[in-house]
Amino acid sequence: MIKALGLTPDLGLAALWMCTPTVATLIMLLMVTREGYSKEGWKSLGLHRLGLNVWWIAFGVTLLITVAASAIVWATPLASLVFPENGIVSTLIDFLIEVVLITLTVVLFEEIGMRGYLLPKLLSLGRTPALVLSGLVWATWHMPLILLTPVFPVGNKLISLPLFYATIVAASFLFGYLRIYTGSVWPASIAHSVHNAAWGTLGALTATSSPVIVDKYLVGDYGILIVVGAVVGAIWVRYILRSGMNQAQPGGATP
Repeated sequence: MIKALGLTPDLGLAALWMCTPTVATLIMLLMVTREGYSKEGWKSLGLHRLGLNVWWIAFGVTLLITVAASAIVWATPLASLVFPENGIVSTLIDFLIEVVLITLTVVLFEEIGMRGYLLPKLLSLGRTPALVLSGLVWATWHMPLILLTPVFPVGNKLISLPLFYATIVAASFLFGYLRIYTGSVWPASIAHSVHNAAWGTLGALTATSSPVIVDKYLVGDYGILIVVGAVVGAIWVRYILRSGMNQAQPGGATP
């Protein structure tokens, strides 16, 4: 299958690993708790709701974080903006296509497990502990790919791994608030996909003579500016959605 899709063994392994949160969810629903034999069990994953009223937040806030971080480094001597040979319009179209594709595939497989199943189960601990713990689980789940494969090169692990955990936990709050407010996993999946597509797209528009500093430690997938942006974004989303989240049921479905 990996060869048929044109993937390298490393990317094929990564694609398979991305499916494991959904596989774990299916095992829990069908074999452990057996909640999957009822309609309510499947509804608890939040796939039946679209959460359309916060899609603008899921898309716009997440994109703004990476755009703002990139603009900051473009304004320094470390990097500059370069225009793509195929044009801005084509680049934007490619970005949107990537967002749609990964929202419906690998990112959704992650979100079903992390925000669809795990987060609602942890909410009995309290909202903040649940978001922190789900974020730590989510970050740790990435470790086999980071430590055992070249799919996610991290550079200096003493710098990169703390930044990675900080980014993932901050994103867990941002995505988790959307999940709790709407009772839907789709806004979290959209926000996750926008982040994954945006840092790659904007990275290709960034020229720098210090790629490790810029692409890894400042504005990469988990750069310092991304961490700061995710924290600010999560605080803002919490403020905007606070009344609806306070009324949400323990399972994450808004009345």
